[in-house]
Formats: sequence, structure tokens, C-alpha cells
Amino acid sequence: MRKIMLFSLLLLLSVSLISCGKGKNESGGGKIVVDMWVMPNSIEPIADIETLLKDFEAANPTIKVKITSVDWGAAWTKITTAATSGDVPDLVQIGSTWVGSISSMGALMDLKSRVAEVGGSGSFIPAAWKSTGLEGSGQVTAIPWFMDARAMYYRTDVLREAGVKPSELDNWSSFSKALEKIKKANVSIDGIEVSPLGISGKNDWNVIHNLAPWIWASGGDFIGADRKISVINSKETLAGISYYIDFVRKGYVPIEYLELNTAQVSSNFNNGSCAIYFDGPYEVKTLTTPPGQGGAAGSLTSRNFAVAPYPKGPRGRFTFVGGSDLGIFKQAKHPEEAFKVIQFLTSKQSQVSYAKVTGFLPVKREAFSDPFFSSDPNRRVFKEAVLYGRTYPCIAAWGLLEPVLTRRFGIMWEYITDTYQRAYKEKEIQHQLNLAKSEIEGVLKQ
Repeated sequence: MRKIMLFSLLLLLSVSLISCGKGKNESGGGKIVVDMWVMPNSIEPIADIETLLKDFEAANPTIKVKITSVDWGAAWTKITTAATSGDVPDLVQIGSTWVGSISSMGALMDLKSRVAEVGGSGSFIPAAWKSTGLEGSGQVTAIPWFMDARAMYYRTDVLREAGVKPSELDNWSSFSKALEKIKKANVSIDGIEVSPLGISGKNDWNVIHNLAPWIWASGGDFIGADRKISVINSKETLAGISYYIDFVRKGYVPIEYLELNTAQVSSNFNNGSCAIYFDGPYEVKTLTTPPGQGGAAGSLTSRNFAVAPYPKGPRGRFTFVGGSDLGIFKQAKHPEEAFKVIQFLTSKQSQVSYAKVTGFLPVKREAFSDPFFSSDPNRRVFKEAVLYGRTYPCIAAWGLLEPVLTRRFGIMWEYITDTYQRAYKEKEIQHQLNLAKSEIEGVLKQ
């Protein structure tokens, strides 16, 4: 009787272990399924990453990566909810400016001991590596995946018509004079009147990123080095913002552009309506991709464009650098397999392949040696831009500060639009910055 009972217990234990094994694999096919959340980084976000991961899955036949695309508009809420609830994917894409806030929740694994396994911190572009963990924590809770940097796009044919040399776009003084020349030339090509410059205003999700390069180039900033006070109302910050919005006051930018977002201004540049505008590397992809695939290749603009760095300001040349990182939740079911995915996605070939699909930039230094970047003069500009690029501090409060800044800058643009006919007053811009300082410091004290 005892032998029968012992046999029954062993049989029951065996069935239980088999069942547990199936639960861990979660596929029914004997494979470990890594659940990965991403944002729409390309036209076909899921299919493009699945294609990229085919080599990974071939080399790791026991692993299957399940991709879920999360819209950017819902991503913050979804990720923070997951972080607090424990209902998490194994691997998650995190906007680089969000890393500090998400990391402060304590939900991400510290990968500091494994940095060497992805090539070491020195193998990454410095601006990208600054977003890997909460500032001052000594932890690495996210690994950079791809980058976004901004540069100047200009129409070569318009500059010729206006008698402007590309070298005149180099610094603030000559850049303003170049815009004035284009305005006075009153250029019209193919029946389209060309405005000197295209920038967006209050309705743009990029409102902070658009202003940041000009603020930094004048010596201004958003918060102080001690991370306790805001310096957004400094004379240097005001000087940078004033230089930028003067483009509107001087008539280089049509006032109606201030009602547009980045995508709409980009469309205006692509259809030939403006001579210069600022955007990321994905615009190179747009201008070299056939219309049937969602691009603008073959258009007048695509045949007559070039890329240059941001104009150099009184304190130097800067551009905003953003992008996305990859994090593993502490409660992930398959953290080891998730880390293997990170290793693959940050390898040189994967970095180059994904850049070709998305138009974004690699985070690995070695990827920029690929001919895709080194042989193309327009992409080379972005290779240089990431080295003088700058990003926001990776602090817990930044995720809360972005809505504050977006709202306050939006109000500023609203005021400029409303006072366009009678010219805005600089003291009103200063007033908005004083209010922003108060609001920012309120968040920093929380």
C-alpha cells in the first residue's frame, strides 16, 4: 500500500513539474516567449522588428519574442501602470527622457553588472548613455537602443536663387542675414512661393525639443546643476528664445505656421513651401523613399536638399538628442532571455539594419562606421550632431516637467500669435518664463 501511495505521489509530482514547465514557456510549442512592448518606430512597427529578430530567433531556437506596439500617446500611462501593478512585459521600450521617472519607481532591473556584455559604456554615444539610469543612483536601469538628433534641412535651389552660400548658415549672425536675403529675394519655384523658414508653434509635441538647441546655444538651460532650482527665466534662456521667435516677428516664418505641428511643417518643406526647417534623420529617409512606400523621393525638394548643423550660437553649437532605451522589469518572467534580446538589438549589424528601416540613429559608435552613414553626406551631418548633441537630465521629475514646459511654451506661442500684428513684448515672454520657473520648482520639491 505504501509503495502504491509513493508511486502516486511521484506521478503527481511529475505531472506538476511538467505543468509548471509549460507555464514558464507560455507557448505550448516548447519555446520561452519574451513579451516586448515597443512604440511605433516605423511604418510597420511589429513586422519590422519581427524581421529584424529572425536571425536572433534562428540563433536562439528556444526563444520567441512577442511584439506588442503601444501608441506613444498611451505609452506613458501604460508603462507607469505596469510598473506599479506588476503586470509587466519582460522587455519594454522607454523614451530616453522618461528613464529617470520610470527608474524612480523601482520597477526596473539594475543592469550595471552586465554592461560589459553589451560592449561597455564606452561603446555607446555619450549623449545616449546619459539616459541609462536615474542621475546619481549609480544604477543602469535602461540600455540605449536608438537615437534621435536634429539638424537643419535646406533647399539648395532656393539658396542659389537668393544668392546665399551654405556657409552663411553656420552661425546666428550669418544665419539671420541669410534668412533676410531669402525673404527679400521673394523666391518662387514651380509656381510655389517659398518662405525662408518653417517652424511649428503651440500645437506641436516637439515644442520643448524645438526650443532647447537655441536656449543651450545662448547659455541658457531649464534647471540648475543642483537640480533644485529652475534657471529657465535667466537672461541667457530669454536671449535664446527671443532669437528663435524673432524669426516670426521678422517675417521669415508665415504666422499660420504657428498653428501647425512638426509633421505639417515637414510636409510643407517636402512640397516646396519653405526653404529651411529643422528635423531628425528620418526626414532623410522620407526624401529618399518612393511615394508608394510613404516617402517623397522624386519631388522637387528631394532633388534639391542638403543637411547642415544647427547654427552656432554665442555659447556654441548644440542640438537636442533623444531616442529610446530598453528596460527589463524586475518582475519579468524571462529576464535572462530579455537581456539576450537587448544584446542582439545593440549589436552593430542590428543597429545599422534598424536605422535603415526607421530612419533613426544608432547608439553604438561602431555602427556609424558603416557606409550607410559614412558615405552619405546628409547622414554624416547627424553622425557629427550626436557628438555635440545634448539631452535633458535623467532625473525622477523630468517626466512631470515635460507637460509643464509644453503647456507654458504653448501659452507663449499663443501670446506671440495673438500679438503678431502689433509685435510681442519681450517682458511678456519673461513673464511666461517666470511662471514656468515657479511651476518647475514646485515639481522639483515634490
